[in-house]
Amino acid sequence: MADVKKYRGSETSSILTITLMSLIVVLAILSVFLTSRSEEYLNFLDNATLTLLTVVTQIVYLIGGGIVLFGALAIIIRFIQSKIKNLDKPSGVTRYLSGYLTLSLELFIGAEIIKTTLTRTFEEFSVLILVIISRGLLGLILYLERKWCETAETE
Repeated sequence: MADVKKYRGSETSSILTITLMSLIVVLAILSVFLTSRSEEYLNFLDNATLTLLTVVTQIVYLIGGGIVLFGALAIIIRFIQSKIKNLDKPSGVTRYLSGYLTLSLELFIGAEIIKTTLTRTFEEFSVLILVIISRGLLGLILYLERKWCETAETE
């Protein structure tokens, strides 16, 4: 029975090896044909990569904005629920809001990092570096505020 399992495993790996070798051969043949048109092909590849990275950056920005919106709505609902139960008790919603803001800032920084691959000039690059540094500092401030709120609530 163990011999059958060994045989099936080697059969799977040999199919994978054949598939990978076939893919390498096909790519080698394609590269031979596309070498004569390399300028057209490289321009197309550059434009396609630029478009794809721009779309991915915008999607990451939208996800980050959606997290901020969702977090704000969830915090408003939580605040209203806590104040309905007891008006005098602190709601403690700032800790949760800072968590949503920190997560969205991480996504925004990720989008900025993707955007750095699209920059063409030093001025664009320096602006992106300043944006990343400022968002990183804002994330640190939110983290420290969340820790401060946790220690204030336990006292």
